[in-house]
Amino acid sequence: MEQSTRGVRVISAAMILALCAAATFSNQDSTELNSTARARIEQARSSIVIVEAVDQSNQTISEARGFFIRKDLVATDSEIVKSNQPLHLTTAKQKRMIKVESSGNYSLPYVLVETQVEVSPLTLGDSERVAMNDSVYMLSDAGEIAAGKVTGTLTIKNTQTFLISLPIDSNNKGAPVFNRYGEVIGIAAKSPDGQSAGFVWPSYLLATLKHLNEPGVGAGSGDGPRFPIGPPATTTAPSPTPGVDTKPVRLSAPNPRYTEKARANGTQGSVVLRVLVNEDGGVNAISVVRGLPDGLTEQAIAAARLTKFKPAMKDGKPVPYWVILEINFNIR
Repeated sequence: MEQSTRGVRVISAAMILALCAAATFSNQDSTELNSTARARIEQARSSIVIVEAVDQSNQTISEARGFFIRKDLVATDSEIVKSNQPLHLTTAKQKRMIKVESSGNYSLPYVLVETQVEVSPLTLGDSERVAMNDSVYMLSDAGEIAAGKVTGTLTIKNTQTFLISLPIDSNNKGAPVFNRYGEVIGIAAKSPDGQSAGFVWPSYLLATLKHLNEPGVGAGSGDGPRFPIGPPATTTAPSPTPGVDTKPVRLSAPNPRYTEKARANGTQGSVVLRVLVNEDGGVNAISVVRGLPDGLTEQAIAAARLTKFKPAMKDGKPVPYWVILEINFNIR
């Protein structure tokens, strides 16, 4: 991971803060969980897998955890996917092998597997509402629910992650991190220096990853978003609805402007945005999943703001809902 000297100083300071916070919150427990949240976390065990990178002799080189976010899709730790070694997946609870179809990087590392009919993908929470001192939870190998706190934030690869007081090591990296409702708010990762408290990739990236291989969404490449998460289109975005009867349908698709600089440099490709469609079918907030240089990301955002949708519906009423929007730039 390439970082400037300034970035290294920022990370070091954040890690010192996290270590201090880890000591402060070491006595946290899971007693504030209600029965529904506790049951949801306990049930998540059946959706957690062991991911092993193996050599040509099928000997394990490295190991991490992963979890189903779709019946055929597992989110896991970045380092194990970057090893470019064959992967073996085993259910953590039953030690049953799962057939791997492919793996790669999108917003987060993923492993596509043979559809598991009996698996229940984990429920994703809203990581954008995570705040300092919020309680977080993880499942331990000992069968317990470990509790900690959010201790700060850390920007990595243009993505704001959050630091937690729970230690992340080889036994739990890639595992889900839960909020007090038993929802997954991110994926656990080891600190950049390998020694400090862990951090969490936010769940909105997982929500984006769930659309992998759906029409209009490409697999992408690289280690994560290459552009900062963009500002909301308005400052009063409504709360998205987690479950709906029908999802938004795009009614209009304004053509984005191709900048002269992009044309001169031959820049083309697609910008992938995550947009919040409000009850009126307008775009209320935007974040960048994958961008393009030479002003094309900004042009895609401008076009997205003008896009109109038929809103998502729940119980006969329009509700806000996040969708993935891909805007293509091709030199003709």
